[in-house]
Amino acid sequence: METPIRLAVRLAEASDDDLVELVDLLRDAGAGEVERPRFGETQADVRGVESEIADVVATVTPAVGVVERIVKTIRGWLGQRPRRTIKLVIGKDSIEITGFSTAAQDELVRAFVQRVCDQD
Repeated sequence: METPIRLAVRLAEASDDDLVELVDLLRDAGAGEVERPRFGETQADVRGVESEIADVVATVTPAVGVVERIVKTIRGWLGQRPRRTIKLVIGKDSIEITGFSTAAQDELVRAFVQRVCDQD
């Protein structure tokens, strides 16, 4: 069994309703434990300041299909909010995703998913 990875999601100026909706969507997309850490609460699997500034953290199986589904879910959610940006952090890797999909952003997302799923 593969070791789960932690996904930290940061969303600037998110309302409580936005975060509740995002937590539910991540669970439905296949993320394991999904939670909203309290301010200043540290997470054992999230290093540095990420544990203190993430709006949502989730445990994810590092399989390409699972991570792709979760990222697709987040991008779909963002598509309804075109002026928003989400930063995803997995381990030492991060990517910022906007509500506007472009070919360049699609390629960056594919490369990010491959990278985080190939880590040991």
